[in-house]
Amino acid sequence: MKKITRLLMVMMFFAMTSSIFAQTVTGTVNDETGALPGANVIVKGTSTGTTTDFDGKFSLNVPAGSGTLVVSFVGYASQSIAYTVASGETKDLGGITLVSSNTLEEVVIVGQGVIDLAKERETPVAVSTIKAIEIQEKVGNLEFPEILNTTPSIYATKQGGGYGDSRINVRGFDQRNTAIIINGQPVNDMENGWVYWSNWQG
Repeated sequence: MKKITRLLMVMMFFAMTSSIFAQTVTGTVNDETGALPGANVIVKGTSTGTTTDFDGKFSLNVPAGSGTLVVSFVGYASQSIAYTVASGETKDLGGITLVSSNTLEEVVIVGQGVIDLAKERETPVAVSTIKAIEIQEKVGNLEFPEILNTTPSIYATKQGGGYGDSRINVRGFDQRNTAIIINGQPVNDMENGWVYWSNWQG
């Protein structure tokens, strides 16, 4: 008798479970080029889900009532689709199009000089400007770094080598610890940080 009672309870449980999920939601997932096979379709807030077949189609058994399907695929923006299905009903949601998340909007690149950035940020950055006419008047037989000797906090010296072997110290730091930029381009050596001014002769 007990075995029969247990068997009846098990049968009733499965009958109730099958009736709860007797409703079906179907649809097709696409992208801009066509069907999207392998997309994930999950009932939001549950572990109930499926994946689309080769033609991008899916069929998912859900409880009666309202819910939300979350459709996702790697490289695409996820999409949430609300649905309402009656008991025993099959609901076709039609086509669902996913948009690639790699699509970029317009990008505008604006170039600015060091002086412009210092003004824009309004930070206490020391900026000194040497005009072209000053360079022409001072250059003579001087090496390029020596022209900067009149600039506050900069000290340039010759090193006894050939032309272009001068070194610059800025606020006590040698040029290995200072980023030297000419016309917006860094000129420090990538390996040791030195600046070889002979490359800029003439």
